[in-house]
Amino acid sequence: MSERKSYKDLEMVVFDMAGTTLQIGGLIPVALKEGFLGEGIELTDEEIRSIRGLSKIEAIRNLLEKHLGNPTEDLIQKIHKDFLQKLEMMFDREEVRLIPGAEETFSWLKAKNLLIALNTGFERKYALMILERVGWSDIADTLVCGDEVSEGRPAPDLILESMKRLDCRNPSRVAAVGDTQSDLNAAAEAKVDWQWESSREHTVTIN
Repeated sequence: MSERKSYKDLEMVVFDMAGTTLQIGGLIPVALKEGFLGEGIELTDEEIRSIRGLSKIEAIRNLLEKHLGNPTEDLIQKIHKDFLQKLEMMFDREEVRLIPGAEETFSWLKAKNLLIALNTGFERKYALMILERVGWSDIADTLVCGDEVSEGRPAPDLILESMKRLDCRNPSRVAAVGDTQSDLNAAAEAKVDWQWESSREHTVTIN
């Protein structure tokens, strides 16, 4: 299904970070695998794909439940901490790049006086680190991170908090852009328009 929407109908656009506007490569899967391996759990590529788009804590919880049934909160937090530490070390040696066309898209939106929000499941510390690497520290009108909301994707909290911070109260004037099913589900829960860039069957074209 394809819907055509004029930019004049919009007030703000909410973008996911990793995979949508930024290429972080295989850093997240590698860090997750290493974090779990430290607890004697070997994750498959299919398991990693199954949690794409979820908040990192929720992803770890889901994977642990699959392997252990009823993991303790302490174990969830331990693997999450190990994951973040490994990811931070990888950021120091691996390249983070903009998705082709992302910079031009943001420039176009700014020229049309549309508000831009960035959403991520990362904690703010890591999100700022990533954005600084690509020179995007001040690119968005607001940045909402996983540690600033009650629930991560697929819950709508990241999008709703973005709307609140930018005083955009009408969800029909908001577009949400992501690259995973969880991004799409969060947009639907927030009752905003959306663009799922990884599938031509689900696209909002902004003119």
